[in-house]
Amino acid sequence: MRSQSVLVRAVPLLAAAIAAACSGDGGTNPSRLTPQEVQGVYNVCSLRFQPSNGALPVADLLATVINPAPPAPKSAPSLTLSGQDATYQLLYTRRSDSFTQDLRGGVSFGGSAVFANLPDEGTSEVRRELLLPGQLQLSFTEAPRRLSTTGGVAYSVRRSDYAHAAGISEEGLQDRISGSISGTFAAGACP
Repeated sequence: MRSQSVLVRAVPLLAAAIAAACSGDGGTNPSRLTPQEVQGVYNVCSLRFQPSNGALPVADLLATVINPAPPAPKSAPSLTLSGQDATYQLLYTRRSDSFTQDLRGGVSFGGSAVFANLPDEGTSEVRRELLLPGQLQLSFTEAPRRLSTTGGVAYSVRRSDYAHAAGISEEGLQDRISGSISGTFAAGACP
């Protein structure tokens, strides 16, 4: 009889432990970042598209598309995260014609990451020319205050957009180029 009462008490504890382990967070529930924690203006320090095909060159977007030091009164390229709501603004001056490009949208938050949701490739000139994915996952660090891309998940971009950003001819390229984006954004001076 006594062994049954121990078993009756142990089963719910075992079930709770298994449920915690299966929840995907290792039995802990890390708090999510908030807009107030990550708010600020982050300088675009690096932004590169690395094709999956190693024979193709990396597209360094600060060298070909974005003007990192535009003439006054224009400001340096930046990513601003609102402290009031879950939104972002990506602002930069295009190298080719000195037009200011402005992309805005919503973000969601994880335990240590910010997820910027970008508009559809068919409707966003900025997303196409910067070779950005549908969602940009950015890892947040407090000291120094930075955002950096994480994961390196492959996606594809149009060949014309890639060729322009890489500074090469479209000739001989497939219709879509697969690759991943890497970037660093810093509040304050770039490393």
